[in-house]
Amino acid sequence: MDYSATLKELEGLVAQTYNLWEHNRVGFQWRHYTWSHTMRVRAMSMELGKREGGDIAKLEVAGTLHDITKRYDGEISTDANGKRVVDESGFWLNEMLMPSRENIVTQIYRDNNLYGKVHHVSGAVVTEKILSMYGFERDFDDAVSSIVLAHLKPTNLTPEQFNLLYRNIENQILYDADTMDANVGYVAFFRNVHIHAHFAIKRNGRFDLESYVQSLPRWIDSKQTFAESLLTGSAREVANGRQERKRGLSAQLASDLQDIPTNRKYGMLGVIEYFVSETEDPHFLNQLNHLKEQWIPERQKWIAEEEMTQADRDRAQAALDRVVDFTHLLEREYKGEI
Repeated sequence: MDYSATLKELEGLVAQTYNLWEHNRVGFQWRHYTWSHTMRVRAMSMELGKREGGDIAKLEVAGTLHDITKRYDGEISTDANGKRVVDESGFWLNEMLMPSRENIVTQIYRDNNLYGKVHHVSGAVVTEKILSMYGFERDFDDAVSSIVLAHLKPTNLTPEQFNLLYRNIENQILYDADTMDANVGYVAFFRNVHIHAHFAIKRNGRFDLESYVQSLPRWIDSKQTFAESLLTGSAREVANGRQERKRGLSAQLASDLQDIPTNRKYGMLGVIEYFVSETEDPHFLNQLNHLKEQWIPERQKWIAEEEMTQADRDRAQAALDRVVDFTHLLEREYKGEI
């Protein structure tokens, strides 16, 4: 078996599967988010695998497939009192969203009656069935399926159940990478901007930049428990570094509100407004590349060519330098380096 070619086929299958649904946005996820999240989690899993001595091939394949059934998740189910419905393991239950088209993934899903299963459970079944078609060893199939199953952690595990589910380091690593991506770091900040903006516009018809910046410290503090409860030492180290970067960013943004015109035009306030200029189906990599290739160079040109006092030029350049630093670190997180 040609591993590289097979991995490319699996990537194509995942991308194809995500596009079988006509709907775009449900709650905290949207079409382009699911794919970029998958690629970031895979990259972070492989980096943590290097640090913790995990099997990189298993992590690469499991990271690729871990959210293979995620698009079946509709709105979070609520009871008559508006309270979220959870299953016996403490997972939120979702309404079912059915695809408009079919492929081998949806056929496996249907044939194994996975309707109503939380996506880590259904994803583990689909993963095992898919890998068996590609000629991997049975032990590899079973291990990767187990890693996918473990990427969400029940809230009520006994010590014996925990040791069984997370006895392999790869199972711990994928859980850590998946948890970090959504909750800590600049990648989580990107997600939070878009979630906040989507619901603010839906609720009030507008996104209020100042109130969003003022809300950041509370959001960041609420994520500290995620950083502290990760399963591997390497992940906790990475997560705490990401939390510190977010706190630094939050403090700088609060300071930026003292000079809104400059920081809207050249700085991070402008980056936030650029992010939320596309709220329907924001594309992480496209927006990252736009910052690097157009947004930053355009403002460098403005600073060089526009008439302004030296003090104004220095403030503009300092604001833009912070954007350059943010963009560099955001890209490193995307690649799983930090």
